Amino acid sequence: MSKILTFELQDEIYEALQQMAKKSGRPVEELALKWLARYTPRPRLPLDEEAKAAEQRFRSHFGAVNSGNPRSADNEQIDADLMEEYASTHEEKV
Repeated sequence: MSKILTFELQDEIYEALQQMAKKSGRPVEELALKWLARYTPRPRLPLDEEAKAAEQRFRSHFGAVNSGNPRSADNEQIDADLMEEYASTHEEKV
């Protein structure tokens, strides 16, 4: 169900909307409605459902990166690589 909303805008805001509408070839009312829809707070899920949704979004990234090095998650190898970098003078080798 939809409702009708009427409100008064400052001239500067309306002029800015008019300019944006002219550039985009859309009515001022459509731009204002899209802006309101975009910046209106969304209803929050109950915490339990929100936590599950966040976990699912997080899990969707599992396996998304392949370093090409089968030992890239090996902590001992990471420590050894870091020690090698820290010990390096980083001078160019000719």
